[in-house]
Amino acid sequence: MDNELMKNDTPNIPHEDESAGIAETAAEEAQEILDFTEAPAVEAQEILDFTEAPAEEIQEILDFTEAPEGELTEADAATAEPAEETAVNSDGENHFSEEISSFEDSTEEASEAPKDKYRLDILKKLILLVLSAVVFIGVSVSVVYYITTGSKGEFHADCTDTIMWAEASVESGHLYDKDFSYACFLPISTNTIMIPLIKIFGFGMKAHTYGMLGFFILLALFMVLMLREITDSLPAGLTGTALFLSVTLSSQKMREIFWGHTIYYSLGILFLVIGAFLYARLLRSNSKKQLPDDKRSEGTVIHKVFVFICICGFMLLTGMDGITGFTLFVIPFAGAVFAEQFINHDNKLLSGRTFMSAFCAVMFMIMAVTGNLINTKLLGGLRASYQDANSEFSAMDSWLEHFQKLPFAWIKLLGVKDLPDVMFTEKKGIPNLIYILAAVMTAVLPIIATCCYKKYGNDLKGRLMRIWVWMHWAVTAVVLMGYICGILAMADWRTVPMIGTSLILSISFILWAVSEKESISRFAVVLAVPIIAAGLLNCKETLKVKKDCYKTNVQYQLLDFLREQEVTKGYATFWNANSITLLSDGDIRVSDVIVNTTGVTHRRYQSSDKWYVTDPTQKEYFLLLSSYEFDEFSVSDSYIQHPPFRIAETCINGITYKLLVYDHNIV
Repeated sequence: MDNELMKNDTPNIPHEDESAGIAETAAEEAQEILDFTEAPAVEAQEILDFTEAPAEEIQEILDFTEAPEGELTEADAATAEPAEETAVNSDGENHFSEEISSFEDSTEEASEAPKDKYRLDILKKLILLVLSAVVFIGVSVSVVYYITTGSKGEFHADCTDTIMWAEASVESGHLYDKDFSYACFLPISTNTIMIPLIKIFGFGMKAHTYGMLGFFILLALFMVLMLREITDSLPAGLTGTALFLSVTLSSQKMREIFWGHTIYYSLGILFLVIGAFLYARLLRSNSKKQLPDDKRSEGTVIHKVFVFICICGFMLLTGMDGITGFTLFVIPFAGAVFAEQFINHDNKLLSGRTFMSAFCAVMFMIMAVTGNLINTKLLGGLRASYQDANSEFSAMDSWLEHFQKLPFAWIKLLGVKDLPDVMFTEKKGIPNLIYILAAVMTAVLPIIATCCYKKYGNDLKGRLMRIWVWMHWAVTAVVLMGYICGILAMADWRTVPMIGTSLILSISFILWAVSEKESISRFAVVLAVPIIAAGLLNCKETLKVKKDCYKTNVQYQLLDFLREQEVTKGYATFWNANSITLLSDGDIRVSDVIVNTTGVTHRRYQSSDKWYVTDPTQKEYFLLLSSYEFDEFSVSDSYIQHPPFRIAETCINGITYKLLVYDHNIV
């Protein structure tokens, strides 16, 4: 039985031939099962390989610049046939094709979204640029209208100094005329522009007007460029410059200082703006990363050296403007360049940045001193009485009085008028309230900008903001010293440099805060609203001035009177002398004299000694006097012993003027 069980449990073992056949059959079956690299691979390739035909479909979907929608190219048709065959093979393959189509649709939507956003950003920037350009052009038109037309109604003797210096250079053939008595020495100023203009158009109002337009172009251009460096935005630069220009039209004295003639009050502002822009370009060139194998490295170094040389040359020229150039530009600018890095706690005291800023400041000072020495050599001993007097101390007991006058000088220059008995809500009262708020904000915003000093980063924008903070307070310190402790308080307009830097710092701070999206930006914009409103009022009032406003100007009326009397050479006191000479384009030469009870004497101020020399060809000389001046002169021995052979008179604005005509030179 055991044998039977063993027999039943023993497996059937095939013979060798039978085993070989079974093995061969199994190998063939295994090959059919495992070999999925041929026919199945072709099918799998049709399903899985979507990098060819489907990729071409995606390309045609994304590339919407070729075939129009709804039309098939040959490549599309060729691609579509396999896709249709694949789609009908099986339900799974059809589902996969739907996923591919969905992927293509999402890809198309994803590609369209950035394009729409890009177009929207471009449109916003374009609108902002157009609006800012319109504002800038509108304000510029107001300023140009004042220079060419409105200024004639406010023209007086002080407006002649710039072109008188230019004429002295033209007549003498040298930078300085040894026979001319200068109020101050400003060889690098608007008179530099007027020298070639006089040679082209002759001495007269045309050369004067074009010269002042040249100053306007320089100030506006470099202001836009400088503000653009702070904000990296041209619209911001245009808007900020427009606001600054509009405020310069606030009062008659502000208009005169900026656009009637050019002396160091407005010249210092121009120099600071140009200096800040040039230094910004130097900082920008320093911030460019230089790689050892970068082919542009050599060009960057050359550009950096070129900008540095330009700044040094600029400092040399500005140093030639003497003490006023030093106090209102050189010292504030060079000091700000050094202090901005020296006070920065992010830099070590003995660091490369601190050394470079100190090196730049020292070099700038050296160049300015060199320019001053060159100018001293050119002067050859000439003195400027007006300029020297502004550097003197006043009596100590007058300092408190000067300090008390400062707020009133500030607000009057910014347009506030004395309107007793006028209600706040009246037509005249509301603009005055706006001007008061604007004047206050102009004083407050620089303080806020200074309080935000630590918020300014170490990038180009932040460094420029810190430099302007230092320059503003340096100029303010210089002006306050001269105003309180000196004799600058005798005239309100001598605070103009301080007002100018205050405006620039305020505008720069507002634009910086908005461009950097600082939390204080909205608050700063709100504070700027009164200044903006005042600027709009200024432009409106300027454009309302009539084209024939000059007809009410005393100087033009006196010119008409002299032309009626057919006189060509004579004398008058300062306020009626050089102005008539300029308005007549030099056809009537009126020289400045001192008239009192002792007679008539030559006054050496803004005049040339050659003007008083007797001309043998001149048959008549005249003396133009107001009624008050005539009353004094009529009791002098000169009048009694040498009476005029003809007297004429006219009445202008309630004042009587007498014209005394002589047959000889009376000076």
